[in-house]
Amino acid sequence: MSSGDQPVSDIPVRIEQVSKGYRFYRQPMDRLRELLFNGVHHQTHWALKDVSISVGRGETFGLIGENGAGKSTLLKLVAGTCGPTTGTVSVEGKVAALLELGAGFHPEESGRDNAYLMGALSGVPPSRMEEYYRSVADFSELSAETLERPVKTYSSGMFMRLAFATATAVDPDVLIIDEALSVGDMHFQKKSLDRTMAFRDKGRTILFCSHNLYQVRSLCNRAAWIHQGQVMAIGNTEEVVTAYESHEREKAARMHVPGSQLAFKPAAVSSAPVRIREVVLLNEDNLISGILDTFQPVSIRVSVESVEVGVPFHVGIALMRNDRENVFGTSTHFEHAATPLTANGERTVELSLPHLNLLSGQYGVAVYVLDDTGLQVYDMAEMICPFTVHSTCREPGMVYIPYIWNLDH
Repeated sequence: MSSGDQPVSDIPVRIEQVSKGYRFYRQPMDRLRELLFNGVHHQTHWALKDVSISVGRGETFGLIGENGAGKSTLLKLVAGTCGPTTGTVSVEGKVAALLELGAGFHPEESGRDNAYLMGALSGVPPSRMEEYYRSVADFSELSAETLERPVKTYSSGMFMRLAFATATAVDPDVLIIDEALSVGDMHFQKKSLDRTMAFRDKGRTILFCSHNLYQVRSLCNRAAWIHQGQVMAIGNTEEVVTAYESHEREKAARMHVPGSQLAFKPAAVSSAPVRIREVVLLNEDNLISGILDTFQPVSIRVSVESVEVGVPFHVGIALMRNDRENVFGTSTHFEHAATPLTANGERTVELSLPHLNLLSGQYGVAVYVLDDTGLQVYDMAEMICPFTVHSTCREPGMVYIPYIWNLDH
């Protein structure tokens, strides 16, 4: 790892086939036995397994994943606070890191002394140390009395103020942020976010780890989803976050969306008087598609078969998120003065959506064949024709609702 004023390459952060293992022993004597007798008396927990990530100059790169996935370990490797078990990590330029809250601070020393220590560790020359300290004190907004107190007396918000101010006052080439923007009061969170965005605008490289997916979407050019120490997805932020959100919803619902079957045909023949034969999801080119964009025209075509001629029925269609949350549904019997459908053999019904208002996520279709009252279900198929929606909208949520801001009041 280089530091100081050396030029930074176009790829200042390279993580190549990195694995990180931690040994643990069931009892203290096992460590001694291993040293004395060269046996293996430990087990290894692999926090990271064969991870390769490159971050370009000027990129804001997001890391997302569950607690314990290995994100913080990866950031520690980039920061240089620990080394990989296998593989290589190279970082060029001056690095500043906000890892665990208060990491690197001596609890018995004052905020002032800790600021001087962090400045020295970051390579601030003695001639600029007073200027550095004034910058830290001004940005942190901590009083002179507070800065003279031991940091062990600080609240979590005070810790965050001092940590963020000391890390960013050195104007680093690579800034590492691990959940720091979620600590402290709203005023300082906003101030810290503004400074982070200023670093981004100046072309600095930022590694940003957060459970706040809205911030990840807003800040990051690219992202990686880490799961059980491995990279599950890497690339465009929206696509990576969408994949992670889908995984989390599926895990919470403990269900499985039927594979990649884009056109649904029932495996078994129903005994219902009117039954489903086929369901397909079509884009504006009348092609079956499993990848759609927000506002794209789509239609759902349902083929049914009437076993008994003249049986009246209705067709209901719903869009469902992959955790079985019903997003929207309608039925032919909702139409004003709608008369029941009838069929002699097969009949096709199509629901057209001129603008698919779903936001990013993974979804499925549910189809119901109902009696003439719309109460009795003849046949049904839920969570079929799975599809993914990609959105360029910045608005969070499940659906886009048209709106107009009126700022004159």
